[in-house]
Amino acid sequence: MAPLVPIFSAESLPDHVNTVRRNFQDKRRKGESIELKQCPLFEMTQFSCNPPQDGIPEPGVVVCKPVVRLFRRCAGGLTVETTSWEPLRLVEEAKQKQAVTKQ
Repeated sequence: MAPLVPIFSAESLPDHVNTVRRNFQDKRRKGESIELKQCPLFEMTQFSCNPPQDGIPEPGVVVCKPVVRLFRRCAGGLTVETTSWEPLRLVEEAKQKQAVTKQ
């Protein structure tokens, strides 16, 4: 059976990247702190065929829709899916730019 995975919000992803969970305890990851913004961004497209929210299709009909997933690949081989985090990061950066231009 796969280990239990904690559920957390997308906003706290950068904090969770820097921790490792072992024996139900969170420990800080060894080495330097990982800054997700600095890691290269990658994109992968998957396809969801006959998604349940679209109802039952006619017999013999297959409808596939693309699902885009975003990843950050960091040093040491760490790869993190950031699909939900990227829009939040962009909003935060826009707010910071507005604050700087108002000063």
